Amino acid sequence: MVNKEKQSEKGLGIGKIVFIIITVFMITPLLIASLIYYTNDDFKMQANKYLVGLPGPIGEYFNSYPTKKEVDSQKIAIAKYLIEIDDSRASDKLTLIKNEDEVLYNEIIKVMLKLNPNKTQNITNEIRKNLLKKDILTRTMEQIDEEKKEEVVDKAKYYESLSTMTAIEKIGSDLENKRVSYIELGKIFENMKNENAVKLLRYLEDDIAVKIISNFSFDEKKRNINNMISSIDDNEKKLKNLAEIYSTESPEKLVDIIGNTQTYKLNDLATIYKALGVKKSAKILSLLDSEEFVHELINNIKEKEILVKGEDLFTDDILRAYKIYRDFDSNVTELTSIYEKMSDTQIAELIKKMIRNSSEPEIYELFNGEFLSISDEDLALSMLKKFNERKLASILSTLDTSLSSEITRKLSMPEL
Repeated sequence: MVNKEKQSEKGLGIGKIVFIIITVFMITPLLIASLIYYTNDDFKMQANKYLVGLPGPIGEYFNSYPTKKEVDSQKIAIAKYLIEIDDSRASDKLTLIKNEDEVLYNEIIKVMLKLNPNKTQNITNEIRKNLLKKDILTRTMEQIDEEKKEEVVDKAKYYESLSTMTAIEKIGSDLENKRVSYIELGKIFENMKNENAVKLLRYLEDDIAVKIISNFSFDEKKRNINNMISSIDDNEKKLKNLAEIYSTESPEKLVDIIGNTQTYKLNDLATIYKALGVKKSAKILSLLDSEEFVHELINNIKEKEILVKGEDLFTDDILRAYKIYRDFDSNVTELTSIYEKMSDTQIAELIKKMIRNSSEPEIYELFNGEFLSISDEDLALSMLKKFNERKLASILSTLDTSLSSEITRKLSMPEL
């Protein structure tokens, strides 16, 4: 009895082993096949071709699955649709697909890239932004960055709204009191119009301007600004060279060339007049009829002087010399109108006395140390220039030969 029970238990043990072996060899391949089936679309499509042939509901079930061609068509259709709609909607739909099926998401993106790379890039960037915005720290940083950008733009507009002189003073003060850094100034100047940025950079101290430009984020902006500054500097050199040429011409001739804004802009004229010096500039201006032009030019020169040197002595001297020359010309005009009523002999006698007069000339000292000298001879010669040729010849004929020759020589000399 005991032997029979032992044989029975032995038989059951062998049966279990056989069952386990059969199960392992049958179930394991099925599990592996199932895993590959649900993770590999190509294998799935190939398997479906055979599974649709199974009898009954099983074959019908697998027959309902789309073919690879149909799936590819669906991906293309989805990709085309997403390309056509706006970026925001497309990113929302793709985000849903990404959350459900990462593989499908990547495949649709590949198709979209073939259809429209730029549009796809914008959409994927939008998706990345949306994903980042889920992080509260990221959202906070974005808000801070946006506020900083607005502050930079507002500061740029503020500096642009000021006069050049005031803006220079404000920038210097902000730097000194650490209200702004060179890094911030770099961003601020990048947000200015090029011409406004250049105007300020040219009159800031050299080391400050260099540091600001070095903090530009964009090389193109830096290159454009530097090119504009170099171009303006080159133009100023040309204008100064022209001023040297003009310095040899008479004031009367220069009135038509630099006595208005027809040939040069007011800013260029300021450079020319500064290079000509106080006396020459004042003499030319004294011959002009437009006081408005004179005042605008003087103000332009004054601003440049203060911006470059921190003070202005030049325009004070010009205005002083300008008034002296204007008074002199007014006196000449008045005396000429009186002398014209006299006989040529009387005029000749008066001219002789004025030229032979041994009294000292009137001396006017300027702030820069120069002197203006006006004598009776200057007054006499200026009056004679106002007479017509016939009257002048008649006056000179009544004088002795020596004086007549001297006056003729002096009248023919250019007034520099």
